[in-house]
Amino acid sequence: MNTAQFLNDLEQLPPEAQHQVEDFIDFIKKRYQSVENKHQPDITQGDKNINPTDLFGSWAAQPRNIADIRKQAWQRSELD
Repeated sequence: MNTAQFLNDLEQLPPEAQHQVEDFIDFIKKRYQSVENKHQPDITQGDKNINPTDLFGSWAAQPRNIADIRKQAWQRSELD
């Protein structure tokens, strides 16, 4: 549908229907503006100076590599 056809169809609608079309257009404009203006969080590079082993804290006694994780999981399954 081209603009001329749209305007012609709009003019042929009763006033209440024209008002509904205006409301719908406002709704659509706001919807797309909010999507375009949505703030995206700033992504920064991580601190490469952090030692990952310092982050274990409460998990210090837990296995840290896949072999130990599997071993612990298999031991649990044998107990079940």
